[in-house]
Amino acid sequence: MGTGDGSYVIHHARKSPNSFFIGIDSNAENLCDNSRKTSIFSEKRGLKNALFVHAGIETLPVELFGFASTLTILLPWGSLLSAVAKPEISLLHKLTELCCKHTTIRIIFGYDHATEQKKIEKLGLPELTAEQLNRLVYQYSLAGLNIRWRMLEQKDIKNIPTTWAKKLAYGKKRQFVEIYSTINNSN
Repeated sequence: MGTGDGSYVIHHARKSPNSFFIGIDSNAENLCDNSRKTSIFSEKRGLKNALFVHAGIETLPVELFGFASTLTILLPWGSLLSAVAKPEISLLHKLTELCCKHTTIRIIFGYDHATEQKKIEKLGLPELTAEQLNRLVYQYSLAGLNIRWRMLEQKDIKNIPTTWAKKLAYGKKRQFVEIYSTINNSN
């Protein structure tokens, strides 16, 4: 979810040809190149296990409900970041609708109040303190998610195989947090 240019999806689709990967992003322009490459790869190299969907968290296709055995959100921005960092319970419910029984969820996000203050204020994001992250545990539980969290270092971001992660890992110093959960959904 929030797949950006789709490089993460393609990376994992190549590594795990027996699994199916769906990248969802609200910005269609981001998806164009890798979506086109995926269809070319389907014909030439057999990359038939990746699909890209243009949708935002607010407008997820019902055809994907109950489909995801793993849900990954890496370094979101905009409404998706707002949904996971504040959090917005109704939008977290939308995410859980994507999940099948025993889905693993991994969310990594981060920002810096000193250098991104205007954007953070516009989105109404809280500071990433232990106290706030402990509040997230309760707030996520309202959406049926029992989460754990841990702070990440900038060097941890360097290992995420996405274009955006590479930019953030070598850019301004930010705080990052990883949220993870396994849900037992009734879907």
